[in-house]
Amino acid sequence: MKTKFFPYLSLILVCWLTTSAAIIAQNAATLLESAKSEFKKDYATQDMAQAAQNLRRALATAPNNPEIHYFLANALDRVNAANASWVASSNRIKVAEISQHLERCISLTPRYAGEKLSLDPYSKLGAVWGALAMGYLAQNLPDSARWAFQQGKSRGAYLDPQLELCRNLLNSCSKNAVLFCSGDNFSYPLFYLQTTENFRNDVQIVDVNLLNSDWYCLYLAQHASNTLLREGLSIDAIPNLVSWKTGLVSTKINSGPCGKVKNFEWDIPQLMNGDFLLRSEYILLQFILGNQFDHEVFFTIGFSKDDLLYLDNHLEFGVLVQRLNPCMSQVQKGAADYLRNYSITSLPKSQSAIYYSTDLVNQLNFYRIGYANAIFQLIELGKLDDAKALMAAMESRIPTDVVPLFSATLGDYIARLKESLNR
Repeated sequence: MKTKFFPYLSLILVCWLTTSAAIIAQNAATLLESAKSEFKKDYATQDMAQAAQNLRRALATAPNNPEIHYFLANALDRVNAANASWVASSNRIKVAEISQHLERCISLTPRYAGEKLSLDPYSKLGAVWGALAMGYLAQNLPDSARWAFQQGKSRGAYLDPQLELCRNLLNSCSKNAVLFCSGDNFSYPLFYLQTTENFRNDVQIVDVNLLNSDWYCLYLAQHASNTLLREGLSIDAIPNLVSWKTGLVSTKINSGPCGKVKNFEWDIPQLMNGDFLLRSEYILLQFILGNQFDHEVFFTIGFSKDDLLYLDNHLEFGVLVQRLNPCMSQVQKGAADYLRNYSITSLPKSQSAIYYSTDLVNQLNFYRIGYANAIFQLIELGKLDDAKALMAAMESRIPTDVVPLFSATLGDYIARLKESLNR
């Protein structure tokens, strides 16, 4: 009798275990979706503490789910960021916990395939350790800042091809230039190079996105050159919204290649916020007006027209940077000139290390866009031999089997350029 009953007992046990596993997986998925919904709400109505709690519960039943680790890291980061001054007072315990979840996500799936917020796991890892480092710099603790940046790199952030790209970016800037950057994938690697390698510390880096943070304005008030601001302007006392009338803006040109032209003016036809400038926009404007071109001004690639305060018609394209040129009628440095001076030697032999980070793939494609635009310029000038040489250089230095194309549109553009060269 016992022998006949045993198979039924085993079957019941298997069914129970299978059903229990399915229920657990369903519960974890439900908790994950609930947490994701918080990220889709307006910032003011998000409850990241509740999202983090749900994700911890989900992780208890599904510890090897990379998407749960990824969203928990982002939820914990936003809980910390709820306090506007958190970066300057951030502590390594909070950052270490966030980092552990991102590292676990990467170890489970080196090429994360789950739903992504603004940054992939590698970029987010660099952002949380970079924010901690900047907090230390704001407190005049440079040794601690170097430690934080080095921790980020040792855990998987600031990949060598990205750092090489940012070295090329800094070397695109003239001595004692001002470089406005936007986005964590540029800002933190740039700060990493200046802090840990003392690389191009003559360039004044200003992160436009961070200008809306109180702690960063205090940091710039202590460290930025006073010549970059209008006399009497206190950067840390500027409100979040500043009343402003649209129209022509003018400043002097103290130096540069403009000859007898001594004034630079441009039109700001409209503002995104009605009759107001955001604090970040206002400070950017005051930097430009106060500088009066004593220092050359550069922007990293990727700024929108609004973010540039409609300066786009006065920018010289330099592949990784855009140079503010007050006299565009003068001879400009071409994209090919920048590319010839770039060092591109840290790419791996295979695409695996790069392919894992979608953000890095996108960033490295700025090289390819620069080459494509330079080739187009040469074709328009009738310099076909030079264009062919540049096409060969692009395919040799940035092969698609190492750095994949980040969009079909770019691939089609390059294919059309090749057709033009083969006619």
